[in-house]
Amino acid sequence: MLLLFLQTSECTLREARRSHIRQQVGNEHETEWKQYNSGRRIMDSEKIVGRKMRMKHYGDGRPVIGIFTQPYNETNDHIMAAYVKFVENAGARAVPIVWRDPDEDILSLVSKINGIIFPGGGTAFKNEDGSLTEHSRKVELVLNKVKEFNDQGVYYPILGICMGMQQIAQSEAPYKDTVELYKFDSNDDANNVTLWHSVTHSKLFNVIPNYLINALQSENITYNHHHDGIFPSIWNKYPILRDHYYLLGTSYDEKGVEYVALIESKHYPIWGLQFHPEKPLYDWNPDLQIPHSPSALQLSQFLSDFFIRQASYNSNKFDSAQDAFDHTIEQVAASLPMYSPKELYIFNI
Repeated sequence: MLLLFLQTSECTLREARRSHIRQQVGNEHETEWKQYNSGRRIMDSEKIVGRKMRMKHYGDGRPVIGIFTQPYNETNDHIMAAYVKFVENAGARAVPIVWRDPDEDILSLVSKINGIIFPGGGTAFKNEDGSLTEHSRKVELVLNKVKEFNDQGVYYPILGICMGMQQIAQSEAPYKDTVELYKFDSNDDANNVTLWHSVTHSKLFNVIPNYLINALQSENITYNHHHDGIFPSIWNKYPILRDHYYLLGTSYDEKGVEYVALIESKHYPIWGLQFHPEKPLYDWNPDLQIPHSPSALQLSQFLSDFFIRQASYNSNKFDSAQDAFDHTIEQVAASLPMYSPKELYIFNI
């Protein structure tokens, strides 16, 4: 395959946190917190596990994240460079998971890496009857393999972004109305997120700082670029979604239509975002309504850090440092802008 580069006290903090959660989502669920020097919060146990697991990667302590490719044309695949930067920003390396590769090659690569991102895009991912396209079948293949790893005790996170979140939902519930096409007017839209009571059970919201919870609800700090999506009523219609995933939050499009914005698996380290966390940090196109406020940038940074920290708990590794390097995108000589300010990694198949 040729790749072308076309100190608040602990007690005070804990009580403040409990009060905040009660006020924001009206639930008495309590979680203990600690704060470290950058203002982000993580559990002590999480910090310790992360340090131990980082010793098990292929040599330099950096998790390796697989990013699923998408068709660029009939003979090429691509990955938006912003996803690669989103991964590298938190200290990980990125490798492409080429969806056109044979199943066995994809699963072999999945067994060596530490986390997976299903990115956004415009690829057809379901047929008229709700069945999966070949691209989404490969997503389902990887999703099921990652669940298998977790069932065997290997902690293995997935993050679905925009279409990637939709593909997770469609793979879990392959019905005609799971993801509705062309029903939402959010093609270039900065939004806030209305949080649901389920956030009190969320691993993500157990570590997100208070000020970002406030900003997420009161400021338009998430960037949305989609016309497809999931109605909350549909999410709650199907037990495979309702009983196995927390619906953490929703947003509203330009016409006031509500859609699922944020999900988290109840049983696996799997998250889905309808919005694009990579855009505020890495896409500065003046023609787009991408938010670049301090809160928007900090949310993007937090989500990057959070996901890579989850991947650092995974002990999968390549056979050697050279084997890992041979799979990474960074081995390529140059990145060529297709059209400013976007950059693409183009894969010749």
